[in-house]
Amino acid sequence: MAFKMYWACRDLASSPAGNHHFILIYPDMRFGLPPIPILEDNRTRFVTLGGFEVHKNLEFVQNEPSDVKSVREHLNPKQYRRWYLPDLDLMIHQIHRPSGSEKAFCETLVKQAINYRNNTKITPVTYSLSDNNCSAWVNTMLKIAGVNYYDRKSLGEFRGIDWGEEDLLDETLFK
Repeated sequence: MAFKMYWACRDLASSPAGNHHFILIYPDMRFGLPPIPILEDNRTRFVTLGGFEVHKNLEFVQNEPSDVKSVREHLNPKQYRRWYLPDLDLMIHQIHRPSGSEKAFCETLVKQAINYRNNTKITPVTYSLSDNNCSAWVNTMLKIAGVNYYDRKSLGEFRGIDWGEEDLLDETLFK
């Protein structure tokens, strides 16, 4: 299986009224970077990268439990969805690498996320629902990785309420 990457969106864990955006990667066996992929059904490996509000700051979190749960619900709804429980409906738009190999593009995204984590320890980014949020985090990640404006604009459109999917964060935080 080749690498596949998606701009992913799910219901907020606390409310189905808004959306949470993140990057979903299905790596092939050549994936050697942290974070370690989650294995689902002994056949599907995936990694999630996202920006989250942590102590009023926008921080990078890998394989965040609600993101993981939304992917699992999508991959295996019979096991993870229950009619009597709210779920984390996953919506995805495939990201096509702008150039180079899929593996190199995936590695770029992971390195940028780790750079963001390291740089925001020194210079925290205050979380803002309308600006410095999860969707702006994904949009900035993809811009720096070379995805053009028009593709990002299309990739970031999902049903439901979104804020900041066309906003950008300080790019130096990802370098």
